[in-house]
Amino acid sequence: MVSKRTIPFGGKSGILPKQRPVFKRFPIRPPTEAEIAEEAKHEQGYKGVPVPKRRGFKFEESPSSKPVLTVEERIKRFIDDRAPTNVDESKLSQDELWALKRDEIRRQHLKDAYVKEAERLQKLDSRKERLAKEKAAKAQENQHVEDSSSVNVNLPTISQYLKGPLMRQRTPEEKEILQSQRTLNRNVDELAVKEAKATSLLDLYHAAGNFITTEEELAKAIEEKFFVEIDHENRVSNIKTALKKAKSTGKGSMDVNHQLVTDAAMGTINGQPGLDEIKLALSGEGEQLKRTAQLKNNETKAL
Repeated sequence: MVSKRTIPFGGKSGILPKQRPVFKRFPIRPPTEAEIAEEAKHEQGYKGVPVPKRRGFKFEESPSSKPVLTVEERIKRFIDDRAPTNVDESKLSQDELWALKRDEIRRQHLKDAYVKEAERLQKLDSRKERLAKEKAAKAQENQHVEDSSSVNVNLPTISQYLKGPLMRQRTPEEKEILQSQRTLNRNVDELAVKEAKATSLLDLYHAAGNFITTEEELAKAIEEKFFVEIDHENRVSNIKTALKKAKSTGKGSMDVNHQLVTDAAMGTINGQPGLDEIKLALSGEGEQLKRTAQLKNNETKAL
């Protein structure tokens, strides 16, 4: 039959009550950071009820910290300082001598108990600290495993996309980068257009050397084309022969391709100076490079 006294303990008898702490009033060491954080969560009074006010007395919501009293200080204050001194045992009776000896034995046992309890509490603190470190390390390891394994689990799905906005708003930094990129692209396009116009203008300048601009040049060209005494038939026949030969051998297209490759590689225009050469000449860099190369060549010859 289960008794009422054993019901709170699960129907088991012989369970001892909770051990009473030896150092209850004053702690033997300062509290740790974890204990301070835990103690800060505890408040005195009733929830939602303001702290009462009383003249000359201050009510504290949080419990005040207790002063630290080490084991050595405790032994000196409560044992050594209270021991009787300068006792003349020759004047005491047998019962008084026995009481004196008994008190001395009790004081010694109390000292040993204080020291052993301090050692036990120190071992418990070390064990708690070790378990806390192991728990933190295990939690960090589990978090790392969860983060690595949740890469595939937390991939966005269609439903998640539909729940949120279809397009994310750019941050101020992204807007600034986008504006800078647009400005750069616009400047690059404008530079390309200006370089193309300058190249076309330079090509026109080179071709202008063959233009007829005066009456003397016009008369000379007409005379070369129409009044030179060359047999017309032989001239036509020579032209046809040259065209057939160029068509059969492909020499004409080869010359054109060769000229195009040369212009692309050297930066020229139909064998004439290109835009890059004009820039070097105007800026003076070409002349500086020429002088530097000449100096190095002279130094090499001197050696």
